[in-house]
Amino acid sequence: MAGVFINYRTGDGATAAVLLDEQLKGVFGSENVFRDRRRMAPGEHFPPHLWRALEDCSVLLVLIGRNWLSQCDETGRRRIDVPGDYVHDEIAAALKWRRTVLPVLIDGAALPGKEELPADIAELTVRQCSHLRVPYAHLDLPVITDVLRRHVPVSRDKSPEPTPEPAPAPETPASGCHRLSGFTFGDGAAVNLGSGGATTNRNSAVSHNGDATYHENGGGKNGGTS
Repeated sequence: MAGVFINYRTGDGATAAVLLDEQLKGVFGSENVFRDRRRMAPGEHFPPHLWRALEDCSVLLVLIGRNWLSQCDETGRRRIDVPGDYVHDEIAAALKWRRTVLPVLIDGAALPGKEELPADIAELTVRQCSHLRVPYAHLDLPVITDVLRRHVPVSRDKSPEPTPEPAPAPETPASGCHRLSGFTFGDGAAVNLGSGGATTNRNSAVSHNGDATYHENGGGKNGGTS
């Protein structure tokens, strides 16, 4: 049993749920992070799938925004009190099964008081919480991830970084020689610093023409007509 189940209420924490999902699946593997909109296909009979995922998880993240407790249904009842409310039922089941339950307070939301919650999820108020500020998710997500590493194994299904090939060794010139760039002095005549050690010279513009070897004792330099 390992994995993270993201519990959130539509309209109060959905954006944070996506941010957490993207962060956590990259660390623990997409198969070990459950967010309903990603893991369940359209038209799927979701209750059995949902409860299987909850049974398999080791950590339940409860995302609590500023309107999490006050959201009501069309009759004016708080949704957290309505029988069959999935947010309530997932929390109640995870507490009953003694999973790790981590409240995540979104953008400065407060953790509800014990007397504000239904009795079967009141224990949520004595769980240590984390904070996620959506505009500063780049700072807060790594903190939450580090907490979860204590409970969920990191995915090993990652491609290893490629090993760079060693750079080729520089060419070593022969003893007694210096490596020089060859030149062609165009204008109808050329200067060639060749392997024979001689230099022919005419005044002209310069263009590069590959490497040459100049032997210091290869017979000296012959000056051409200027």
